[in-house]
Amino acid sequence: MRHRIISISRQFGSGGHEISEALSKALGIPLYDRELITIAAKESGLATESLEHADESTGSREGQPASYFGLTTSDTLFLAQTKVIRSLAQKEDCIIVGRCSDVVLLGEPNVDLLRVFIHAPVEYRLQRSKRVEKLSTQQATLLLRRKDKERRTYFTYYTDKEWGAQSNYDLSLNSAYWSVAQCVEMLKAAYEHMPRGKAEETS
Repeated sequence: MRHRIISISRQFGSGGHEISEALSKALGIPLYDRELITIAAKESGLATESLEHADESTGSREGQPASYFGLTTSDTLFLAQTKVIRSLAQKEDCIIVGRCSDVVLLGEPNVDLLRVFIHAPVEYRLQRSKRVEKLSTQQATLLLRRKDKERRTYFTYYTDKEWGAQSNYDLSLNSAYWSVAQCVEMLKAAYEHMPRGKAEETS
C-alpha cells in the first residue's frame, strides 16, 4: 500500500512547526517533529536527554563523545531517525518536519513524497522569534543565526545537498506573505492532488 508523506523543511522563525500542526489537524494525519527524538532514543538505546542536544545539528565533531562503533551522538541520532522515518513512511500517511526527511524518503518504495520548504524574510522571522520565544532583539538575532547555521550545516553534512535550494523541493512557501491558514489550504490541496509514483520515477 502506498502512503503520502509531506516533508517540511523550514527556516527558524518562519512558523514551519505551527503550519505543520495546523496541516496535521486539517488532514487528520499524524505529525512527527520532536517526537522523532523519543522514538529514535528507543531505537538507539541512548537517553532522550543526550539526543536532544544533537537534534538537527552536527555539533562539534571533535567535542562529541563516540556512542558506539566510533559514531558521534549526532551520527547515532541521524541513523536512528532515518530508520524511524522510513518505517513510519511505510505504515501511514504523515507529516515529517526536518531531519533530512526530504532526502531520506526520496525514491523510497511505496511512498509518494511532497517536499516543502517554509521560509520568510529575516525581519519577519526576527520579529516572530521575539514574540513567540519572548526574546530581546539581540537574543533573537543570535538565535536565528545559530539555528539556521545548524540546520544548513546538518543538512549539507548528511545529504551533500544545499539546504533551501529550490531544486530540492516541490513547493516553497513564504510564510510572511501567506497566512498560516492560506499555507495550510495550499498544502492540503497539494497533498490531495499528489501524483502517484512520481518520486520513484524521478529519483
